[in-house]
Amino acid sequence: MRKRKWVTTVLALSAMIAVAACSSNTNNGGTGENTSPANAASNADSADQTVNLTVVSQTKYAPNSVPNEYTKQTGQKFNMKWDYQAIPLSAGMDKYNVMFVSGDYPDFIPNMNQWNAVKKWAAAGYLLPIGDYIDKLPNYRKLYTDDQWQMLQEFTNVNGKVYMMPFITTTFDPMTWIYRKDVFDKAGITAFPKTTDELYEALQKIKEQNPGFIGIGVRGGVKNLEMAFGNTFRIPPDFGGSNGWTGFWHDPDFNGQLVFAPATDKQRALLAYLAKLYKAGLIQKDFATATEDQFNQNRQNGKDVIDFQWVSQIISLEKDNAAADWEYSSYFVEDQASGRTPVMFKGPDFALFGSIFSSKLVDQPDKLNRLLEYLDWSATPEGTLFNQMGVEGLTYEMKDGIPVYKEGLDRKKVLEQYGFDYYLTKNDDAQKGDPAFQLDQEAAPAFKAMETLYAQSANLTEDETNTVNSVMTGVWSEADQFATKAIMGVVDINKDDVWKDYLADLNKVGLDKAMAIYEKAMK
Repeated sequence: MRKRKWVTTVLALSAMIAVAACSSNTNNGGTGENTSPANAASNADSADQTVNLTVVSQTKYAPNSVPNEYTKQTGQKFNMKWDYQAIPLSAGMDKYNVMFVSGDYPDFIPNMNQWNAVKKWAAAGYLLPIGDYIDKLPNYRKLYTDDQWQMLQEFTNVNGKVYMMPFITTTFDPMTWIYRKDVFDKAGITAFPKTTDELYEALQKIKEQNPGFIGIGVRGGVKNLEMAFGNTFRIPPDFGGSNGWTGFWHDPDFNGQLVFAPATDKQRALLAYLAKLYKAGLIQKDFATATEDQFNQNRQNGKDVIDFQWVSQIISLEKDNAAADWEYSSYFVEDQASGRTPVMFKGPDFALFGSIFSSKLVDQPDKLNRLLEYLDWSATPEGTLFNQMGVEGLTYEMKDGIPVYKEGLDRKKVLEQYGFDYYLTKNDDAQKGDPAFQLDQEAAPAFKAMETLYAQSANLTEDETNTVNSVMTGVWSEADQFATKAIMGVVDINKDDVWKDYLADLNKVGLDKAMAIYEKAMK
C-alpha cells in the first residue's frame, strides 16, 4: 500500500496514541468508619480556601518536571495545591503497592490501569465508593448512555459499590499486526500473511535478509506476546481484567462451557506455535524481561519490524522515522490446524482504567468536593480540551476552527514538557485534527465486521472477591511462568505429562476454587 498522503501532510499536528481498575461499607483506611455521601457532606466546602492534596499519577510519558503548567493551571482553576508525584511506567506497580501497604497512599490517582489492584484496595477499605457521589458528577454521567452506565456498574462494582470513574472510549482503535511494509517488500512479501504457516515463512525470509532482525517485537512480556495470537487461537486477551476479560468465560468452541482460558487445549496449541517461532529465532529473545525503553529502542534502530499494537501507533512511528513505511494488517492470521476463523474480543465501551479516590476523603469534604468539581469539569468540552491539548497559544492553536498542537509539539512532547494529556475521554474537536483518529476511522470497519465475542461481568460477594483476589495472583503467576518456559523450550509443551502437571499446578494454587466462584457468578 502506498503511503497515505494525509499521514505525511498532517503529521506535525499530533501523534496521539490510544491507550488503551467492595465493600458496601468501605472503611476509612480499614478503620471501619462508614464512608457515605452524607458523612462527606457534613462540612461545607469553602471555595476561597486552598486545599492541599496528594496526587500520584502514572502516565504513558513521564513529565520532565513537577510542578508544571498542568498542575499550576489546575491548581489555579480549582484553588487546589497538588503534592504531585509521577511514577514512570518502568516502575510498574511496585511504588503503588508500597504506598498502600504502608498506609501512606495518595488522596487521588487520576489514571490507575490495574483493575485487579483496584479491587483489592477497595475490598481492603482504602478506596472511596465514588459511585455514591454520581449526583455531583452530572457532566461525567452525560458521557454514558443508560445502557453504558448500567454496564459500568456491572463491570466496575466491588461488593455492590463503584470505586472507579473509568475513561470512556470515543474511538475504535483496533489492536492488530503493525509491520514495516518496506522491509516486507524487500523480502518479496507483497501481502501480510493470512495463516500461521505463512507468517512463519514470512518471518524466516525477513530474518534471512536482515541478520539484525530480532523477530516479533514484544512490548509488555509474555501476556502481550500471547495476546498477539489470541484472536488467531480464539483466546480472550488478559489485561488484568482492565478490558472486561478476566480469563473466565463461556467458550463457544467448548459448547458454551465456562473455562479458564489459559487452561484450555487452545492455549496449549498457542504455546506450541509460539515455541516453534521462538526456537527459530522469530520472536524477540528477551521477550519476557525486556523493558519499555528496550522495546522503543528496537523500533528506532530497525530491529523491530513487526509487533502487535494499536493501529494508531503508526502515526508516531512514521513521524519518528520518515524512512520507515509502517502498515497495519486489516485481518488476523488464521490457525489452519484448528480450522477456526479468528475473532474479535470486545470489552465494554469504557476501559477499566480511570480515577480512584482515597477513603480518607470521607472525613475531608473540602478536599473531596474540590476533586469532584475538577473531575466533573474535566468531562465538559472545555475540560477535555484543557486536559488533552493544554492552553491555547502555549501548547496548541486553532486552525480552521480545529485545535491542533503548535509546530514541533505532539502528545508526547506536550505531556513531557507541560504535563497535559487527555483525561476521562478525548475532546471531540481535537480529534478532528488528529491523524491517529483518521487512521482509526480508516481501519475500524474491517475489524467491526468480524465475528465478535463480548466480555461478561461477574458480580462477586465480598467473601468471593477476597477469595478470588487471594488465589488468582498465584494462578496467573503459575500460568505466566509456565507460558514463558513453554515458549522458550524449557519445558516441552507437546508432552502430555507436562501439560497435565501444569493443570494440576493451577489447581494447587487455587484455580478450582476460583472456577467454582465464577461458575456461580457468571451463570
